[in-house]
Amino acid sequence: MNKIKRLVIASAVAFLVVIGIGGTAHAARTDMLDVSDYNNNGHALTTQQFVNLRNNYGIKAITVKISEGQTWNASTAKANISDAQQAGLYTNGYHFARYNSVATAQAEARHAVQQAQVDGLGIGSVIVTDAESSAQSGVSKATNDKANQAFSQIIQQAGYRCDIYTMGSWVNAKMTVANGSGWIAYYPYHVTTDRYTSNHAWQFSSTMTFAGLSGRYDVSQLYDNYYTANTDKNAVISNSQTTHVTTQTAAKSNKIAVDGIPGYNTYLGLQKLYGMKVQDGKISSPSATVKVIQKHLGFTQDGYFGPVTYRAMQRKLGTPVDGKVSRPSLMWKQIQRDINNGVKPF
Repeated sequence: MNKIKRLVIASAVAFLVVIGIGGTAHAARTDMLDVSDYNNNGHALTTQQFVNLRNNYGIKAITVKISEGQTWNASTAKANISDAQQAGLYTNGYHFARYNSVATAQAEARHAVQQAQVDGLGIGSVIVTDAESSAQSGVSKATNDKANQAFSQIIQQAGYRCDIYTMGSWVNAKMTVANGSGWIAYYPYHVTTDRYTSNHAWQFSSTMTFAGLSGRYDVSQLYDNYYTANTDKNAVISNSQTTHVTTQTAAKSNKIAVDGIPGYNTYLGLQKLYGMKVQDGKISSPSATVKVIQKHLGFTQDGYFGPVTYRAMQRKLGTPVDGKVSRPSLMWKQIQRDINNGVKPF
């Protein structure tokens, strides 16, 4: 649940993005974590792991992926919700939206409510519509607004609260996100100032790592108590002391943007990872880079991207398998994360 290169230092209490060589850095608070089947090698986090996140990183709320489209549901959602609740954390859910009309939004909202109930998400919790797919990018702002409103109405009728998650570039451009609402994803080069302070929350990173947990996580800073059941968000634990800290000298990062849109840096990163003879950041027709990917996936190497290759890539990466590439693409986001971590994705 998009991404700009940055300088990153992990500490025991905060995620710090360096603004220079030495001096003081601003650190957005790790108030909220969102988790899905992708995280923790496909396993739900345990109660003790959530306790660790609460005590050592100041996590107060968890937002769990429960559903997608009209039929998909998360296999780890029920356990994640239960374990987070046992750790004393506020729990919410999110639905990855594939809708682009009022009718499809209503169908997806009904599916999201059904899954929330099956997974044990308490009445009054937030169910977020994660609206960032190609389905929304291909229609007008007015259409998206009507669809989001239709989704929200059904969520609220079921006794839940609703919110919109989307990327910063889409706010009031592809869909309306009013002040006092919204969970916005935007990953700046430097985290030197609070952003989207008029909204409920700002997701400032998708690559946070935690001691004792596998993989990378999305983390957000909360500006009000919407995601903590309208009670004081610091009632769980306060990490306000991590807002400003003194940092030491850090080396410059060469990480690429994790924006889900492949281009020169992404292709060059793949070519470097696989030690290819030609490293030009380009995909030709046919492409030696595509052939390498196909070779590692174990099927015919024709050098062309297409539905068959995309489906195999998606299965390997654990992202939704539909043989299509949206803009932004969850598949390419994961590839970009792997490149940044020096890991071959295939």
